[in-house]
Amino acid sequence: MDKLVTGIVKRSHGVKGFLRIRSMSGETKHFGDIKKVYIKTSEGEREYTVEAVRFISGQDVLLKLQGIDTPEYGKKFIGREILVDREKAAPLREGEYYIADLCKCNIYSGGAIIGRVKSVVEGGQAEFLEVVRGDGKTFIVPFSSHFVEDVNIAEKVIRLKGEHEFL
Repeated sequence: MDKLVTGIVKRSHGVKGFLRIRSMSGETKHFGDIKKVYIKTSEGEREYTVEAVRFISGQDVLLKLQGIDTPEYGKKFIGREILVDREKAAPLREGEYYIADLCKCNIYSGGAIIGRVKSVVEGGQAEFLEVVRGDGKTFIVPFSSHFVEDVNIAEKVIRLKGEHEFL
């Protein structure tokens, strides 16, 4: 099953092992429907059953996961990614995309492929696509309507406006 990163463990919370999670989308409502999550570890992904969800202000939510019962044990997960099955991730609005889907796309300029999206970089008020060329060199493209003409996730294609040469 396809999984998406939905949050990052910020810290342990309270004495019962709750984890404070920062939502990657900024939305937290979808956490109420999640029954299991996966946490990335050095050995791979480990599945956890969600015992409780507490909604707090902002982009954070508290999760109580089965087997994480003390703040000391919870601290071992700080900085780890929380993944969920795709259908449990935050729903997309018009013009929104999952980062995992963008990272599967090729970038085209003037009809020619110029690279593949490696990652999406948050940059203050804008997002940027980190693109890898065929020779392994990377460059950054602003992910905005000024530069991007079309995004077609189904075809794994992002087309830039006009022709650009990235050296």
